Amino acid sequence: MKNWGISRRILTLALTPTFLACLLLGFFFINNHNKDSEESLIARGKTIATHLALASEYGIITLDNSTLQEMAQAARDNDKELLAVAIYDQNNRILTSVGAAEYISDIGVKNPHDLTQIGAQTSLMRYAHMEKIVHGVVFHAPILSKFPNDHESWRTNVQSNTEVLGYVAVLMSQDFSLLSRYSTIITTIFISLIGLLIGGFLARRMSSSVTEPIVSMAKGVDKIKDGKLETRISSDASAELKTLQDGINLMAESMEHNQEEMQQAVDQATEDLRETLETLEVNNLELDIARRQAVEASRIKTEFLANMSHEIRTPMNGVIGFTDLLLKTELNNKQKDFLFDIKRSASGLLSIIDDILDYSKIEAGKMSFERYPFDLRECVDDVFKILGPNASQKGIELVSLIYSDVPKALLGDPIRIKQIITNLLNNAVKFTKSGSVELYAEVESEGKQGLKLKIQVKDSGIGLTKDQQNNLFKAFSQADSSTTREFGGTGLGLVISKSLVEKMGGNIGVESNEGDGSTFWFTLQCERAESLPEDGLTGEFLAAKSVLVFDPHPATRLSLTQMLEDWQMQVRSFEKMDDLMTEVDLYSQSGKNVDLIIIGGQRFRRHMQRIEHICDTVNNQLNCPVITFSTSSDVDFLERLSELGVSRAMEKPITYRALYNSLIELLRSNKSSSSKRQKQTVTTPVDASKLKGSYVLAVDDNPANLRLVTTLLEDLNIKVDTADSGMQAVALSKDKVYDAILMDIQMPEMNGLEATRTIRANATNQNTPVIALTAHAMANEREILLDSGMDDYMTKPVSEQDLINILLKWTQADSALNNATQSSETTSTDKEKTLDWELSLKLANGKPDLAQDMLKMMVESNHETGRIIHAAYQAQDFDELLQHIHKLHGASCYVGTPRLKSLSSQYETKLKKQQYNLLEDLHNELVAELKVINDLAQPYIADDLTTES
Repeated sequence: MKNWGISRRILTLALTPTFLACLLLGFFFINNHNKDSEESLIARGKTIATHLALASEYGIITLDNSTLQEMAQAARDNDKELLAVAIYDQNNRILTSVGAAEYISDIGVKNPHDLTQIGAQTSLMRYAHMEKIVHGVVFHAPILSKFPNDHESWRTNVQSNTEVLGYVAVLMSQDFSLLSRYSTIITTIFISLIGLLIGGFLARRMSSSVTEPIVSMAKGVDKIKDGKLETRISSDASAELKTLQDGINLMAESMEHNQEEMQQAVDQATEDLRETLETLEVNNLELDIARRQAVEASRIKTEFLANMSHEIRTPMNGVIGFTDLLLKTELNNKQKDFLFDIKRSASGLLSIIDDILDYSKIEAGKMSFERYPFDLRECVDDVFKILGPNASQKGIELVSLIYSDVPKALLGDPIRIKQIITNLLNNAVKFTKSGSVELYAEVESEGKQGLKLKIQVKDSGIGLTKDQQNNLFKAFSQADSSTTREFGGTGLGLVISKSLVEKMGGNIGVESNEGDGSTFWFTLQCERAESLPEDGLTGEFLAAKSVLVFDPHPATRLSLTQMLEDWQMQVRSFEKMDDLMTEVDLYSQSGKNVDLIIIGGQRFRRHMQRIEHICDTVNNQLNCPVITFSTSSDVDFLERLSELGVSRAMEKPITYRALYNSLIELLRSNKSSSSKRQKQTVTTPVDASKLKGSYVLAVDDNPANLRLVTTLLEDLNIKVDTADSGMQAVALSKDKVYDAILMDIQMPEMNGLEATRTIRANATNQNTPVIALTAHAMANEREILLDSGMDDYMTKPVSEQDLINILLKWTQADSALNNATQSSETTSTDKEKTLDWELSLKLANGKPDLAQDMLKMMVESNHETGRIIHAAYQAQDFDELLQHIHKLHGASCYVGTPRLKSLSSQYETKLKKQQYNLLEDLHNELVAELKVINDLAQPYIADDLTTES
């Protein structure tokens, strides 16, 4: 109803009262008419019955039935609603009747005398009794013979049966009354409908006079809303609607006027904007030109830095390389000092170049990050090994404290983390004249996405002012920038560290006061790794062993205690040397045992006598090793400590692995029962002698660098061919097969990448490993080199050890690397049995028959197998040879022939690595071994062979 329109509301308002009035009036008239009709019918019936009863008295007395018949017929003929008339005597017999027989049978009464009783009850002299039946309404009136003078005597005398002569029965029909009622209802409904139609018509006319102007106004407003402001509304509205219509027209006229003014303003603004856009377009073109110039300048700068790196590193390679070679010759001390100064200066220059290139890579967005498991303790140890000598030389205590909540296995880039730590520690050592530099590492928070490490580097150096702190992380900015500054450097270390930390999801900052030291801190987002490669630092052997620790420096003492407790050792630490001496004396007097004593300090100037006393007590009574840590690197001083009885005199800083190795070695050597476990940890070192006989091609356009590489290779007893250009390298590779090719990258005419692709296209050295010699250090350099067909790369300057390692990795001497295991296998092959019957039984699950059948099958096939293998070897058909060697290796795994299994395994490995020039001796051994197996197998299969023959 809330959503009804005006028309519907007016119609409802007009028709509802009309409908209710018609309904009430119709109900009233119909009800009155029905009541009047029924009363009229009853009155007529009673009148007819009483009059007939009075008139019939004479006819009954005289027995004049014809007269009675005429009266009954006359009564019926004058009234259409009179269906039947019957006159009965006092014995209830019909004297005369008019009407249908079916009506006559239903209008009588059982006892006529009952009618007088009814009359006596109603006190009426003449009366009629009414009764409704199926066919209509029956009226009964008694016929009396005499009447008393007064009413009361009649009431008493009427009791006699002789007074009742009979009765009259009259049947009146109700059909005509019903028709009259229906006619009245229809008439009432018709009149009501006429009234409703007239009211509806008038209401409709009234609603139209209201709604049509409103609809016209709504359509006009829609047009105005759509922007047709020239629209004007015209309708037959009057009164208030006329006022509303005029208001809308005035509003439209005002809006049209305002739109015209606004359009003029928009046109003016558009013209101004067009002029502004033209100006901006010109500015954008100028900015685009400037941006392209800046990009080109950045590209040229990056290319310049890369080329500068190559140009500087190439001669530096010669400087450092030949310095190392000179140091191996016989020199006096002064010459050695000069050479060490040259090498130190060259290394410093390389460090500066590395900083500049790192900054260039960060600026160019090409700094890459690795992600693999690492141990933070190992990273800190590596940095301490590098910075330790410088700190010891200055007498600075270099301490690390990695809390136990830091996991041993983390996922991240340890190289970049070490670079950050190195920068911070190097600055701390550089700006600290005395005191200590302390590194703390802890887990700041841990969540579902990993953990957040916080690493702090505290020093007792010169400190920083507020202005210096604000400029500290800006490129090429230094704390001391005066012309007389005491500390050098490029000013890029902290900038690089800040960029690395932020790219690894962390922050970096500093807290410092001038003259009161500094604390640099940074955070890193890391994840826990599942595990690290086995490093042997299990700590099981050290668990529960007792240690006495002294160090005057609180941070060092705490760090040392934390490391020992990490291996579950029982530690007692002492702040004063006298307290340690007292404890040692108590142990010796009480007979208690202690497994280890660790003494730390600076140079022990004031503690030499105390150390001697402790060593004497330990050697004479406690029988446990003594380890000392000091900042002194003086060999004579360290030998002096050994003479006093110190088991091992070590230099600070204390590193995690060095301490562990020292403890294991000293404590195990102190217990003879652990010799077996010590033997298991011994590994056979791989030395450069295994490179002897290799054939290498060295390519470099720089004569000094080429000479250095050639000298290094010849010192390793490696045969070397040299080429000073890519074209010469390609020519040499067409006729000779090399074990490895060392390729320079930047060369005239044909660079190293083109030369490598050309060499790969020739089948002669298609599988020869090509190792790049590059001074480039950009992030995508490795991918470019590997995609060009190179196997690996070395960064200049080239060191002898790096050269040995990479040749052992890629050349034919890789077999020597395998021979580190194979040498033990080769020595063990001499000790391995040719035929081990016990092993055959074990492989056959303890079944002699099966073991005998397996051995017999091998013996029967050995002759043919040896012949085929030898023929393939003579024909140099290495694919066919590999197939049969693999089959022989598989067969040897199911028979107790350990030596044959070892030889076939080595043979197959060399074939897969295409080390064909190393097959001759191994081939002869294998063929001979097959014959020996046949001879040794005869006693085990003789019975079976005899039976078959």
